Amino acid sequence: MKLLMLTKKRLPLLIALICCIELSIYLWATWTSTLDWNNFFVIQSDFIYDKCARLAGRVSSFIIFITLLMVGYYGLKKIYGDEKKKESFLILITMFTCNHLIHLLFVILRFRSHGESLALNGPIEIGGTIHGIISFTSIVIIPIILWKYKNLSKPIYFIIILYLLNISSFIVKTFLSKVKPPEHPAYHNQFGIAIISAACIYILFRVYIENKRNAPEN
Repeated sequence: MKLLMLTKKRLPLLIALICCIELSIYLWATWTSTLDWNNFFVIQSDFIYDKCARLAGRVSSFIIFITLLMVGYYGLKKIYGDEKKKESFLILITMFTCNHLIHLLFVILRFRSHGESLALNGPIEIGGTIHGIISFTSIVIIPIILWKYKNLSKPIYFIIILYLLNISSFIVKTFLSKVKPPEHPAYHNQFGIAIISAACIYILFRVYIENKRNAPEN
C-alpha cells in the first residue's frame, strides 16, 4: 500500500481538491433540482442540502475507510516508525477533518432549509445528537494533537484507535438508519456497513497482534 501522493508538501493541494469535490457535489445537487420529474436523479429544491450532506458524508466515509485500511495493514507502531507513512497517515486524518467540516456545514444548512434545529435532550447514544457533537469536536481536535505530538506514546496510541472506532461507529449507525427493509433495503448502505465493520475488525486484530508481540513474557 503506497501513498506517495500524501505528502505534507501537497497538503494544500489535497485540501483544495477536497473543496473542489464538495463544490462539485453542491453544483450537482443544485442541477438535479432543475431536472424534469421523469429523470432518475431529480430532487426537490428543498432537498438540495440533504443531498449535499449525504454525498459529503460518503466522501468522508471513503477517506476514513482508507485510513482504517492503512492502520489495519501496517499497524500504528510501524506507521509511526516510518516518517513517510506517518506523514501520509496524518494527512489522511487532516483531509477527513476538512471534508467533514464541510459536511457539517451542509448538515447545518439542511436543518435551516427545513426550519429544524438540533435537539440536545435525551440520552447519549451512538449516532445521536450529543454523540455527534462529541465526535465532531474530536474531529477538529485530533489532527491538532497528532501534528503536535510526533511520537507514538501509549496515550496517543489508544486515543487514535478510540477515535477511529468512534468515528466508524457513527458512520455505521448513519448507514444503518437508511436501511429500512423491505421497502428501502438501501444495499449501498448495507455494503458500507459491511466494509467499515470489517475494517474495524481488521484494526482490532492489528492492535491485538502489535500488543501481543510487545507483551512481557512470564
